[in-house]
Amino acid sequence: MKTELIVVGTELLLGQIVNTNGAYLSKELADLGYEVYFETTVGDNKKRLTDTIELASTRSELVILCGGLGPTTDDLTKEAVSEFIHEPLEYDEESLEKIYHLFTSTDKKMPENNKQQALTFKKGITLKNPTGLACGIFITVNDVHYLLLPGPPSELTAMFEQAAKPLLRKLAPHHKELVSRYLRFIDIGESQLVTDLSDLIDAQTNPTVAPYAKSNEVMLRLTAQSSDLQTAKRLLDEMEEKILAIEKEFFYGYGEELTIQDVAVNQLKQKGKTLAVIDMLTDGQFFTKGIEVQDGTDVVKFGVALENKGMLTTLFDKTFDINDHETLGKEIATYSLEKFGTDYVMVLLGDLSRGNDELPEGTIWFVLASDNGVVCKKRVFKRHLAYMKDGAIKHGYNFIRLNS
Repeated sequence: MKTELIVVGTELLLGQIVNTNGAYLSKELADLGYEVYFETTVGDNKKRLTDTIELASTRSELVILCGGLGPTTDDLTKEAVSEFIHEPLEYDEESLEKIYHLFTSTDKKMPENNKQQALTFKKGITLKNPTGLACGIFITVNDVHYLLLPGPPSELTAMFEQAAKPLLRKLAPHHKELVSRYLRFIDIGESQLVTDLSDLIDAQTNPTVAPYAKSNEVMLRLTAQSSDLQTAKRLLDEMEEKILAIEKEFFYGYGEELTIQDVAVNQLKQKGKTLAVIDMLTDGQFFTKGIEVQDGTDVVKFGVALENKGMLTTLFDKTFDINDHETLGKEIATYSLEKFGTDYVMVLLGDLSRGNDELPEGTIWFVLASDNGVVCKKRVFKRHLAYMKDGAIKHGYNFIRLNS
């Protein structure tokens, strides 16, 4: 079903608040099998809002309006829809009673304009607001469905989950299961990944393959739809198998919110191993990311951030008179393994911001020591400092994943 979102509020156009409702609704609607074709943000102006509703009604079967249901003079959504569909507004007594009760229970006088939050259509379905005062409305006119939802995200989410979603499920009786799977890749750029998978992406129908560039990594979203869940999952399995046949070496896990440190730390945990970190690049962020993983403190036992090589003497009570970064990293890692008593020691060193002829700006050495020996790798990052630090963290944890 062709669906359109109209997000109402001048504050959105001024950049005073961020439109999180559009992202939330688009995802929820996709999961329900609705296809969002258009999304428009319009200010608190009745003519422009009415024009937007009129356009939406000519090209969409479901029109969802967010915001403009409150008590102030610039809350015009119900009024604009009423005039466009030629349906009068009336008070929903239950919603009105809720508003009255709020004010009487707090010994405050209710401004008359608060009553407009209880307005609804007699021929529509009133949607209760679990967390606020303004009721929502669902109404169908001339084969177009209109869904009016409040603007505050907490109210919109609660109303959509409790009242609107059940209606939309019934509205789409031939609902297809829509299932997404997220594949995470590191050490390959989006352009290279898309090039490698161009034949699959160009031929995609069901499932679809959508790449998302992240900082220092890439995510693929695979989405399949079918009349039953098992078929949708089988379609995803088949597409995933084709993708990993090409890009297996860069794949590190599943999940929209998965991080590479989740994978590396959990891998160490499953093996009963511990880690110490000597960080001379990311101001301690590498250690922090590790202990932020669930039960991460059981694995990442020690971390120290050093501003320069001179601080090594203070930390270890030993002088490291070595200019070669690879050799220095190996010696620090080996010495730390004995000093801190962990199964692994990770050392990050190099130069992110200054650079010289011997060590170009953005050069990072990853050094990992264990009882099995020392492994190391050099990488050179470009772009801004925050990106390079992020790269040091993510590729560092990937180095641990690959070598532990």
